[in-house]
Order: sequence, then C-alpha cells, then structure tokens
Amino acid sequence: MTAADRYLATLTEHLDALMPRIGPELDEVAHRIAASVGDGGVVHVFGSGHSQLVALESAERAGGLAAVNAIADVAVSPTGGRRASAIETLEGYGQIVFDTEDVRAGEVLIVVSNSGINPVPIDVAAAAAARGVFVVAVGSPGHSEASPARDRRGRRLPDVADVTLDTGTPVGDTAVRLADGAGTGPLSTILAMAVVHALISRCAELLVEAGRTAPLLTSQNLGDTDVNAGVYERYAPRTRRRP
Repeated sequence: MTAADRYLATLTEHLDALMPRIGPELDEVAHRIAASVGDGGVVHVFGSGHSQLVALESAERAGGLAAVNAIADVAVSPTGGRRASAIETLEGYGQIVFDTEDVRAGEVLIVVSNSGINPVPIDVAAAAAARGVFVVAVGSPGHSEASPARDRRGRRLPDVADVTLDTGTPVGDTAVRLADGAGTGPLSTILAMAVVHALISRCAELLVEAGRTAPLLTSQNLGDTDVNAGVYERYAPRTRRRP
C-alpha cells in the first residue's frame, strides 16, 4: 500500500470509530443546539489556527444551518503563520475575541482545538461559560494530555468545557509513518469537521422531528441564486453575514 492508501484507510478507521466513542455525548449536544435554535438562538463555532477552518466550513454552506455563527478572528487565522501561532498563546486575547461577539446565555458554543492547550481557545471557552453559554470542546484529549499546558493556570480546553467530543486524533496528528520514520497525513481537521457536521445534521433532524422547520441552506449552484434569501435575512444580524 502506498502512503495515500494507508492515509485513507486510517482516516476511514477513525471516522468509523467516532460514533461508538462519542455517540451519547454528541446526541446530548445536538439536543441542546436544537432547543436553542428552536427558540431563535444561534450556535457559535470558534477555532484558531487550522481549527478555524472548521468554524468557517460550518457556516454559510449548503446543507448546513443558517443559524451558525463562525467566530473567525483574522489574527489567529491559519494563514497567519508564526504571528498567529504566537497570538494563539497570548493570555487574555480570547476574552477580547469573545467580548466582540453576540453570544447569549443558553446558546451553545463549539470550540475546536486539537491540542486544547493554547490560551486563546481556553479563554474563549471560559468567557462563554461565565456568560451562561453551554461550551462544547472538539479535539483530542489524548493529544492534549501528552502536551505541556500553555495556560498559566495549567488548564486545558476540556477543563473549561461542559462536554468534550473526542475526535480520537493520535498524538502528533499524523496517520502515516514513512520509511525514514517521519510522520505525514494530518487527521485533526477532517475529524473535527466530521463531528461538527454530524452535530448539525442531528440537530436538523431533531427540529424536524419536533415539527419545526430546520433553517437549512440549499446550494445556490442548482440554479436559484436567491433560494436562501429568506433564511439568510433571519440570521444575518447575528452571523458572519451581519451588516
């Protein structure tokens, strides 16, 4: 098998293992999101570095909920390089990021961080918890425990979250070992995104089962470019589409 074969095989194994490991917790979170969205709330998703890709992917996309707000701070974007990596470890910056967002008590915030050791996602999660928000961590506790904490109080993301959804990403975030011993084939972003999409899908299902209309978005590449106009208008003031 080539490295490509081994990577895809390993990825498939990890995807297959998700629901047996986190099924009950995922369902609990989906019920909370459905209750919040059913009452007019918004679900918020935050990530820094490559985890920010998960937040961006979960918002404003076909098949997803319009009621998703991606908290995507440019200073900790995956294109920020060494500067973003340095800011991700800056104590207090996560509080500033959170304070600029309209996140309300009773809503759900998903914080994505594979390592769960950097201060920014920890501070975002802690600030949300202090406001009465239900905080969900998505990442790898195994990787987190194998890494030294960077938070001055020694906290890791699972310590400040209400629920942690374990992606099962291995320590080092690589799926394939090459002949010279080097590792390649990152898994964390794909696994985290699978968890978030599974959550959103289950939430939509719960809303429909309750007799409500799930505010789902439809692909504008099917011909009608205004197909989502109404649902976008409803949530625009509290999402990335806000004026």
